[in-house]
Amino acid sequence: MEGSSFYGIPIAKWIPYSITRTWHTQLGIFWIATAWLATGLFMAPAVSGYEPKFQRFGVNFLFVCLLIIVVGSMAGQWFAVMQRLGLNTNFWFGHQGYEYTDLGRFWQLFLTVGLFLWLFLMGRALWPAFRKSEENRHLLALFLLASTAIPVFYIPALLWGQHTHLAIAEYWRWWLVHLWVEGFFEVFATVVIAFLFTRMGLLRIQTATSSVLFSTIVFLFGGIIGRFHHLYFSGTPTGVLAYGATFSALEVVPSESNRPFCIETC
Repeated sequence: MEGSSFYGIPIAKWIPYSITRTWHTQLGIFWIATAWLATGLFMAPAVSGYEPKFQRFGVNFLFVCLLIIVVGSMAGQWFAVMQRLGLNTNFWFGHQGYEYTDLGRFWQLFLTVGLFLWLFLMGRALWPAFRKSEENRHLLALFLLASTAIPVFYIPALLWGQHTHLAIAEYWRWWLVHLWVEGFFEVFATVVIAFLFTRMGLLRIQTATSSVLFSTIVFLFGGIIGRFHHLYFSGTPTGVLAYGATFSALEVVPSESNRPFCIETC
């Protein structure tokens, strides 16, 4: 087994392990985020029964921006690891050096703008449903709230700078990795699945709304605490780590709480 070559071909000379690991973890996050954002763009017109004018153009434009961000950030990281960039250029366009938030600050800002564009597309597709639906209004409001949380809670990724102390940067980094990826995407997923189950007749609207509210409570009141189990290397006390692990373990409860009701309905 060769760790740096393939049948004698010195792959590590052109693509070192540090860059392949960076691409591996970053593409995983991009894949998860893209899948759920695309689900939201699909569900919003399906829920409201209305597709706004130029919605297709907005979705295609958003997809092109995503491709630019993914390819551009990966290229910048390669140039950074191969030491082709200066320190300032590396911070903005290359590799920040923090796992899961490796992409340069310019690409992070670009992604933030793209997320707010996604929220705009979601809002304009969902808004007609508020005017014609009384029974679903609370669940619709939670759908829009969960959608709003996705771009808003990406902003902590911008709260450290090039020369910020490592402990502070780690604190905000885990806001992104744990609270954004594992937290608010979980709330969004619970809302989407609840909508699908209500449309399929597997779940009553009241039960779905209660499940989503429970999910929101868990993450809003326990989400910040729940990410403390990641901060071992920042000198976090053992008691705080234990609280963080406890709240983090509750992540799957809201989605799983729907299972008995669906089985009973079937």
